[in-house]
Amino acid sequence: MLKFSIFNNQTVKVSTSNETPEIKSFFRNKFSKDFENNELLIDVSSFMIATSNLNQFLSREGIEIETTQEFRDFINSRPKYKDIESACDIPEELVLKKIQSENFIRTPTNDQMKNLQKLCSMRAGASFSVPGAGKTTEALAFFAFHKKNKNSKLLVISPINAFISWDDEIKECFRGEPRMERLRGTIKSIQDQIDKDVQFMILNYDGLRNPQKFEIIKNLIIRNPDITVILDESHKIKGDQISKIFEGISPYINTKLILTGTPMPQAPRDLVSQFNFLYPEENIYYDHELLDKFEPIYVRTTKKDLGLMPIKYDLIPVNPHPAFAELYEEYFVKKLNEGISLEKILSVRSFKAAVLKFLKLLSNPKLCMEDLITMDASLAVKIDDEGDGAKIDAVLKRANELIEKGEKVLIWSSFVRNVEIISDRLGDTAVFIHGGVKAKDNNDDVFKDLDSRESKINRFKNDPSCMALVANPAAAAESISLHKQCNYALYLDRSYNAGQFLQSQDRIHRLISKKYEQQKYIEIFYLDLPWCLDWKIHYRLNEKIENMASFLNDKSLQTLQGFDYDSVAASSEDEMGTDATDEEMFYQQDEKQNSKNYFSQSIKSLTKTLFNR
Repeated sequence: MLKFSIFNNQTVKVSTSNETPEIKSFFRNKFSKDFENNELLIDVSSFMIATSNLNQFLSREGIEIETTQEFRDFINSRPKYKDIESACDIPEELVLKKIQSENFIRTPTNDQMKNLQKLCSMRAGASFSVPGAGKTTEALAFFAFHKKNKNSKLLVISPINAFISWDDEIKECFRGEPRMERLRGTIKSIQDQIDKDVQFMILNYDGLRNPQKFEIIKNLIIRNPDITVILDESHKIKGDQISKIFEGISPYINTKLILTGTPMPQAPRDLVSQFNFLYPEENIYYDHELLDKFEPIYVRTTKKDLGLMPIKYDLIPVNPHPAFAELYEEYFVKKLNEGISLEKILSVRSFKAAVLKFLKLLSNPKLCMEDLITMDASLAVKIDDEGDGAKIDAVLKRANELIEKGEKVLIWSSFVRNVEIISDRLGDTAVFIHGGVKAKDNNDDVFKDLDSRESKINRFKNDPSCMALVANPAAAAESISLHKQCNYALYLDRSYNAGQFLQSQDRIHRLISKKYEQQKYIEIFYLDLPWCLDWKIHYRLNEKIENMASFLNDKSLQTLQGFDYDSVAASSEDEMGTDATDEEMFYQQDEKQNSKNYFSQSIKSLTKTLFNR
């Protein structure tokens, strides 16, 4: 006989009057604990994760159990995956009646309502809709539907650059003057904010890495069993450290939702942490099981569903300046044709490092002047005299043409210094944001940077004299909406990171009323050179995006090799999204990849693929 009870919703006590060798072995192996005085204490998160194994053990050994009412209430209050089988979509009129009774004033679109009917039938689900489809609206309606009373709380955990969007959306969705309280600053200030008994709260992922702040949030959840917790850009919890953190709070959450347009960065295993957050007690033995496990609990709205006008893409060839062209031919084309590796040419240890340096060189030779001097000091001086490079000159010329026509312009580069240079050369008409300010432990410096970014984004949106926003995908590819103000995005460079490319273009291509919709344009600049990384990246991005489209249009989630959405550091090797296939394809000098006909065909393919995703 085993008896189970619970204390303060945090600790499970297991008692026995007959500790058999089988019982002793199971609990020692599973929880690394031994019984003392016939009792064993296990933290709730560890216990919930092991419930499936425990049930199998009890059944196999024929062990009887006794449970307290409090323990049964706790276990039964958690969302259970097996209940999904009997869940039925909630009728539209019931969804509307409930959310409107909770002062929800925005009318969901047809796609959003279809998603809500399914999501509201469960207490743990996922919205994998494309950026701009209204996942935030769905999440707030999900919260309203599941509210137990007028004081039920909402906690959103998201990247800090999504805070602005949540501030805006909650005001659009709820009557009155609702406000997202930002849980920021010191331990004391966060505790003081929570003690004010605020209803809507938002926290960034890094805030949970601090053990004291983690305990504050954990206690908030435990004290409020009817709280709804939403993970925005939930792919951010991929990774050993951050996934362990969420394992420590997920069993306490009764109502939860994950949001991301990019749920599966590399392979099915990347879904593990997201699924475990939703259903921590459901064991997954093989990665491929996740594909079937997710199907009944997620919803998705595609670009095609939104009915948006397809983006018009254009690839802009750029002729290099003479001195750079001479150096490139002598030290890159000839050596690569001889079979010398890019790593050896650039004196770096790996293909990833070579990609980072080569991309930087092609976007702005001045950023690699030390390397150029080592290769050929005489040519390096001439290249320095040519300025910031042909691509930056071409992007600036195009940006100024659009600005003169009254068009606001979004300009992307993977490199912080390029972002600053372009903004500086455009003068007072431009602002820039990048991930250059980085701080540990979610301290005030992070939020000062956030405040600065918010003010710059707001200036770009609302100041008629501010016509250009120059940005780095690591800092601004997610959770910023510019579709009402901007129709043009120019790419100085792109990396192999297809996720950032998809996310970045969605800043201007999002859901909007038909009467306000305008044509959107993406212009991608590349150097017209053999062995040029620009067109090799384009070739591989096309392949990756076609794979992504297959996933988006197929109910079963398929492997998507080569994606890397989970990048943090601006302009780092990890951010490049480079994989083994990228390296293999780089060294295949395929003439069709560098032909203008290929580029023309690939743009048509890209437009079709992106529109259907």
